[in-house]
This record gives sequence, C-alpha cells and structure tokens, in this order.
Amino acid sequence: MGSIVKGLIDYSGIAIKSDFPINPRSFKQFTVQEDLEIPSAKPDIEQIVRVIAQVVITNTRVIVTPVSTSYEGQILTGRKLIVEGELVQKIEYVADEPAQSVHAAHFTVPFSTYIVLDSSYTDGDIVTVVPYIEDIYVQQIDKRKLFKNVALFLHAVIS
Repeated sequence: MGSIVKGLIDYSGIAIKSDFPINPRSFKQFTVQEDLEIPSAKPDIEQIVRVIAQVVITNTRVIVTPVSTSYEGQILTGRKLIVEGELVQKIEYVADEPAQSVHAAHFTVPFSTYIVLDSSYTDGDIVTVVPYIEDIYVQQIDKRKLFKNVALFLHAVIS
C-alpha cells in the first residue's frame, strides 16, 4: 500500500500497481460514497492535509444462487460470496483558527456486497477476501462538511 498526493492532500492506504493480483477471477469493484460532518467537539476545517484509509473485512459467507447467464452477459456460477466489512478512515486537517493546529476526525463506514465465485469453487473450499483501495477522493464542502468517495477492489482467493 502506498500514498499519493493530489491537490496538496496526502492520500494514504491506496494500493499501487504491484499490489494487485494478476488475472483475478473472482472479484468485485465498487465505490463507497459518503457525506461526512466533522464532530461538534472538533474545530472547523481550513484545509484537508491527509486522508488515511483501510478496509477491514468483518464477515464472509457463501450462498447458493442460480447457474445462469444474464442478457447483459453476467455469468452466475451457482455460488456467491457475501462480504461485509468496514471502511476505516482518518481525516487530518488544519483548523480554521489562528493557531492553525492539526486535528483528526475518525470515521468508520460499514459496507456489504457480493462476489460471484468462479466455477473452480467447490463446497468446503476456504475463501479469503483481500481488499485493495484503488482511489480516494475528498472534497471540502464547507467548514464542517466533506464529500468522500473511495474506490474498492475486493479479491476472493479460493483455496
């Protein structure tokens, strides 16, 4: 995992090209969008300095689904992995006050999604989900509000 700087904001926790699996077969890409508000105990924002994020997988389970191909071309193999997790984030910012001290606000956002398992899966196989953060975008809306969007890639490893 690495860190990149965009528009004077340091984004930490983003996967770099060499982190990603080669030719994954069972995976899901999606985004977690949210409007965040700085807690009332914290001072107003002058400027965002850093966003640190990580994904924690809290639960997985395999469910039975139909074996079929949709008109759009999606292939269902008969098994889906339900993935539940949390996007854990810390936003560091310079306070809009004369001292310009640096503060941090912590946010945890739950998510739930699924991954269609490839046809090599058989009942009883162990499936491990490896999460990757592809990108983070944050925009300050006003002195207390932020918009944030995180692009995630979840890889289901069957063993």
